[in-house]
Amino acid sequence: MIEYDDIIKESPFIANHLITLIKTHDFYMNKHIKSGTDILPSQYYMLLFLYYEMGTNQSDIAKACLMDRSGVSRAFKEFEEKGLIVRKIDEENKRAYKITLTKKGIETAEFLIRKEKEWDAMICDELNIPREELLKLLSGISLKSLEFNREKF
Repeated sequence: MIEYDDIIKESPFIANHLITLIKTHDFYMNKHIKSGTDILPSQYYMLLFLYYEMGTNQSDIAKACLMDRSGVSRAFKEFEEKGLIVRKIDEENKRAYKITLTKKGIETAEFLIRKEKEWDAMICDELNIPREELLKLLSGISLKSLEFNREKF
């Protein structure tokens, strides 16, 4: 029987390697999300977005995380119940809320960021490549693919 490792070793497609990287990363992060936080894996990117964009509104978070506003609203209701966020009415738009993380929310995000750094370090150490060099290469690939899509599709 052919093993997944053999398929990857023989794959001529960049996308197969990126999919594997994403799936193994998600497996690693989901393990830590489930064992070390009060959030669901599907809420991970919303929490980190809030960490880096404190005080943003639900609509902006929905756009950035490629989610609908009702899904973000449900997640934030859970976040509020778990003491991870505070929602305050936006003084400039009374129909919107500005969202900030509580101390517990910040601690949760920082725990996940530490796990991300551990993941990066494991990959870079195994490949014997500096993180900055790998990020530069991956950034170039990502930006080039965005450029291709904008110009050609």
